[in-house]
Amino acid sequence: MIADADYNVRALVGRFVTEAGYRATFATTGYEALDSARLSPPVAILADILLPQLDGLALCRLIKGDPGTASIVTVVFSVLPSEERAKKAGADAFISKPLEKLRILKTLEEVTAKRGLG
Repeated sequence: MIADADYNVRALVGRFVTEAGYRATFATTGYEALDSARLSPPVAILADILLPQLDGLALCRLIKGDPGTASIVTVVFSVLPSEERAKKAGADAFISKPLEKLRILKTLEEVTAKRGLG
């Protein structure tokens, strides 16, 4: 799942992951991502920190704190220097913007492999 308020970011990252063979779903707010993850847990969530309504760090804490969703790989991204905050929230990885295809795919591959999902 790709969670970002910006349509262009969702479309770009969606294209990157679908071209690599992943199935992409999308959310525009933190609550939309949380509800969707609870109804149909994705393997991974790539979430912007600056999501409206529920920011990406709060989303990550809620995902990781719920036994029903705790196994979802979470990757947080931002223009803000927030790697430590992302780790404290339970993120499996952090990516700095601008988002680059190879970095996104390598990060997804690494974190899913660590979890035995890749």
